[in-house]
Amino acid sequence: MDFGSLVTLGLIVLLLMASALFSGTETAFTAASRAFVLRRAREGDRRATRLSGLTERKEQVVAAILVGNNLVNTTATALASALLIAWFGEGGVVYASLAMTALLVIFSEVLPKTVALRGPDNAALRLTPLLAVVMTLLGPVAAGVNAIVRATLGLFGAKPPATDNPGITEDELLGAIELHGMGHKGEADLAAMEERRMLRGVLALDDMVVRDVMTHRSRVVALDADRPAADLVALMLEQPHQRLPLWRRNGEDLLGIISPRDVLRALTAAGGDAARLDLAAIATPPMVVSEGRPLRAQLQDFRRTPHRLAIVVDEYGTLKGIVTLEDILEVVVGQIAERGEPILSDLAASGTLEIRGDVRLRDLNRELGWNLPENEAATLAGFVVARHRGIPPVGQELMLDGYGIRILERRGLRLDRLSVRPPEAPAG
Repeated sequence: MDFGSLVTLGLIVLLLMASALFSGTETAFTAASRAFVLRRAREGDRRATRLSGLTERKEQVVAAILVGNNLVNTTATALASALLIAWFGEGGVVYASLAMTALLVIFSEVLPKTVALRGPDNAALRLTPLLAVVMTLLGPVAAGVNAIVRATLGLFGAKPPATDNPGITEDELLGAIELHGMGHKGEADLAAMEERRMLRGVLALDDMVVRDVMTHRSRVVALDADRPAADLVALMLEQPHQRLPLWRRNGEDLLGIISPRDVLRALTAAGGDAARLDLAAIATPPMVVSEGRPLRAQLQDFRRTPHRLAIVVDEYGTLKGIVTLEDILEVVVGQIAERGEPILSDLAASGTLEIRGDVRLRDLNRELGWNLPENEAATLAGFVVARHRGIPPVGQELMLDGYGIRILERRGLRLDRLSVRPPEAPAG
């Protein structure tokens, strides 16, 4: 083998290495997490800052990488063809095609891309200087290539790719959340599962309104201002709630919100005589919100004011229920048990479960891992009524979306208690 052939072989090897570098750089650049890059840039990493700027021109960067990659691939193939033709004659073209195809696919495509995919974020950071050099040398060529591509697409009436960068969409973020903690076992898997639930709850705040989490007026524990003050104080002592509405005529005349702490102060000032209390004078003005108010906006109102309870009304001013800060937090962290109130997950055993009709479908799905539809009604009873198109009698059994539901108790037109058998539970 003469000196010229050795030089040609050396150039081919160098070009194959350059092709592998281009391929790995392309994969790392396109697969790198934008969130990771932004976080590192905010921490002061100069490479991440430069990479973030390149990400804003992703279309041109990818075009420059492809131009460079195809340039070295074509050159390497041409050199190999010339070398093998000199060795084997006209049959060298076939040998060169087969050999270069195998070498390019294995060592310049699959191998570098596989390595890059094992850690695209860190790989992209390490390759940022190379990207900057490629953009300096091939950026103008890539701009010309993109212009030709856009013009060609225009001939067929296709719109060019959007130039704005909306960032990570909610669907992409939800997909990332589902991947969080995948592969963990034991306690780590349980912790990751709860973290996924909480992250989904944070995103759900944007899609929910006060109506979705409020306590309906039929379930609200309130103080009737027409009753003796001593009876109301005794009622407050029996309740776990920190704030109670004070009203007359079942909510038609709302006087305010009563706090046990304020009552205790007033009771001390009255010498311990509950009969001398004027609860209407103690009550604080209520926060009144519309049932259609976005949940995130209501959360911000609770943060900015001392209120932790709001009265919910409809568009006609009719009292619909109450919403508390705790109700909103439960969307994120799950049900918070009050004194004497069981958490849904504690009820989950095997077989059939007895559940109150006013329990929200969202809580059931979250705590028990069920898949009841949440777009038809907010509560279990509402779901049954909507699907049955009426109010079923006590004892009737229904099969809804694979869930066996039996009516156990009904008060007037309200389904108060039901039994539910999830699809995986055995019948009988």
